[in-house]
Amino acid sequence: MTTTPHAPSTTEVYLHAVRDVVIARSVARGNITPEQADRLSHVKLMYGVGDGTYRGITVYGAWQNGVGRVDVVEIAATGQESWVQLAGTVIHELGHVLAGHTAGHGTEWKDTARALGFVKRPAAAGQVYHLSLIEQRTRHAVHALAQTIGDGHPEFRTYGAMPTLPTMPRPCSAGVGTRGGTSRGKGSGSRMRLWQCQCEPKPVKVRVASDEFKATCDRCGSAFTRPAASAEAA
Repeated sequence: MTTTPHAPSTTEVYLHAVRDVVIARSVARGNITPEQADRLSHVKLMYGVGDGTYRGITVYGAWQNGVGRVDVVEIAATGQESWVQLAGTVIHELGHVLAGHTAGHGTEWKDTARALGFVKRPAAAGQVYHLSLIEQRTRHAVHALAQTIGDGHPEFRTYGAMPTLPTMPRPCSAGVGTRGGTSRGKGSGSRMRLWQCQCEPKPVKVRVASDEFKATCDRCGSAFTRPAASAEAA
């Protein structure tokens, strides 16, 4: 009697399977609540092309799934380096989902990413992911899942239409329109407004997609205002 081997899996299936493992392990260890697990399970997780400047990106509340607005996470093929890096990027971006749009790459995001499967706080800038950075049981599950990927790997850097892609992606943008993030697409520059406090000698600067940003700097106690010279160019 012969058995038919299972068809090779795809990168898209791999990413969703990694997400499922991360959620299950985080709940089992008591690191996230059932409500947080439910939110992560409803994230619109996509394997996209990207533009070569990032590994992954989170866009908050950008997808209507018939029940409500959910977050979108894209894992970029043009920033792909290995299956380990793909898994690490999934954890990284899910950390942004739970930490929220104001967390950036600060302490809250780092603690959340660790709760989701990293054995120590990750670095934000140009993090290189190794299996040793991922919690043991999650690590073994991810390794097993990676062995089923059979749809190939990206070769964008040899493609004539995209000759200038960098060899190393820049750090994650921390979510479109957030502190530490980037607003992308046509007209994005006009949507993001520059605001700054009165700290001396160097004010804290943030970009917000609003003309009515009401916030106070914790350092100097002053309200954030829009610099007159940059009000239209921001």
